Order: sequence, then C-alpha cells, then structure tokens
Amino acid sequence: MTKRIDLCICTFRRPGLADTLRSLRDVVVPEGYELYVFIADNDEEPTAKPIATEVALPFQVTYQHVPARNISVARNAGLDHAQGDFVAFIDDDETVSPGWLAELLATAAASSADVVFGSAVSIYPAQTPAWMIEGDFHSTKPPLPGVAITTGCSANVLIRRSAPGRDRLRFDIALGRTGGEDTVFFAQLHAFGARMTFAPKALVYERVEPRRLSLGWLLQRRFRAGQSTARAALVTSERPASTRVRLLTLSICKAFLCGASALLRVADQRRRNYWLIRGAFHLGAAGLCLGVREQDHYGGIHVKAGEPARRSSCHPIARQP
Repeated sequence: MTKRIDLCICTFRRPGLADTLRSLRDVVVPEGYELYVFIADNDEEPTAKPIATEVALPFQVTYQHVPARNISVARNAGLDHAQGDFVAFIDDDETVSPGWLAELLATAAASSADVVFGSAVSIYPAQTPAWMIEGDFHSTKPPLPGVAITTGCSANVLIRRSAPGRDRLRFDIALGRTGGEDTVFFAQLHAFGARMTFAPKALVYERVEPRRLSLGWLLQRRFRAGQSTARAALVTSERPASTRVRLLTLSICKAFLCGASALLRVADQRRRNYWLIRGAFHLGAAGLCLGVREQDHYGGIHVKAGEPARRSSCHPIARQP
C-alpha cells in the first residue's frame, strides 16, 4: 500500500518561496510513497497564492490562506490538513537537496523513530565576516554523539502520524508571534513518549539574509532560543517550580562561565564570539525563568487560541506533469 507524506510549508511575504518549490521538482520520492504539498500563507492578503499557482510541481499542491500573522496558526493548519502516514515541515526560505526526503524516511525506518530532524546548511553571501563563516553559527547541525534529543525545530522535520500525542497536540497560539512554538511542541511530543532522532544527510539549504550577518543578530537569536528551551522544560515538567529554580541556577552559572571563556579569548574573534553566543542562550533561559517576556516578532493582528483572525480559504492546485 502506498504511504502518503504531507509536506507543509508555512510562508509570510517570502518571494524566495518560489525557489523552495522549484527545489522540490528534483526531490527523490522513494518507491511506495507519494508526496503532497501544502502551503499555508500567513499574510493578511493572499500574497503567496500567485507563487503557489505558477510554480509547476509533479505533486498535488494545496494552497490555504491563513491570515493571522501567527506562525502557530499556519503550522496548525498544516497538521489539520495532513492525512498521510507522515507530515513534514520545511521553511519558506529553504531549498531541499534531492535526497532530503529519502534520507528522512530511511532514518525513520531504520530507527523506528516517531520524529526525525534534519540538517539545515547555511549559504552565506560574499560580504559575510570570516569569523561567521568559519563558525557557521547559522546552520542546524546534528547533536553530539550520545546526546538524547528531546525537542527541536520545524525547519526540517518528519513526523509519523502514529507518533504519541500527534493527534492531540497543536502549536501554542500564544507563542505564534514570539517564536519558540516548535520547541515547545516537540518537547510536548517527547513528553508523550515520541522517540526522536536526527538524519544528518537529510539536507536543506538556507540563504542567510544580509540583516542576519551581525553578532547582534546571532546573540538575539540565541537569547530567544534559550527562552524557548527553558519554556519547553517548564511546560513539560511535573514540578515546574523546582525546575524553574534549577534552570535559573544552572543558566546563571553557565552564562558566567561562557562570559569568562569569552574574555580569555578576546583576541580570537571566532572563539570569543562562540562563547558570547553560547552565553546569550543561557542568559535567555535565565531571563525566561525570571519572567522576561519574549519579543513580539509579528505586528498587527492578534489571535487567541481557537479564534482565527479571519476566515481561511483552501484551494487545491492541479498536479503538473
């Protein structure tokens, strides 16, 4: 029996979505599987519809306008739409390698994992500082050997329909404008018993925008990641009060050690910045424990749980030969 994979791409005013879709033309779909593509447009106006319509793909494509400016609403639309044995997510600023899907599926089969994360390789423009290229701080890399995976992000992931909690859990609407909703979602899946692994050869590529080519941007990104990781730990903890105290203590100590390590390497730009970026992560975790609010990255429309900002519309697009 043929197995179905629903690929969800959430998009918001990203012209590069066309490149994402074009890269799917060359993707290898293993025998016995069929790929369906779902595009969730999170803009107030259906700005991605022309792209979804004009880029021909050899798969069934469905476009849905989800006008909420809330990434959780868009991701949940993908989960609600998915009917197959697997649902996958990639970002709208990524392109996939031809073997991307086959690697995810092979890893899922070999490991019997419920969730398989893949690598995201950054492509840097010419003006990128040398220390940033050398450190490759924007890419998503495999975890260290022996490190258990308890959460992850939705930039490159495959989820079994049968994963524990898959049909019950959704991305938190309250986090859909600040980010970190995927970190919490996958932590909750893990708490339900979902097994997680990593497919290092399941590659997607992401072009780094010029506005992200600064130490300040990386520090902010890691600070937010620390907040999200701490929130996920608290949400899934059976004793959140004691977990908060433990996290706060550990995070402050680790941030101090990272700061000291950066000072000891002040003359080496890459190594100094590496420790500063690590320190920002731990400061973010400590900040969340102390009640520091996450920054709102989406202006305009506010959405409450179970209350979409506007009625969404769904349009199947014919499969192209």
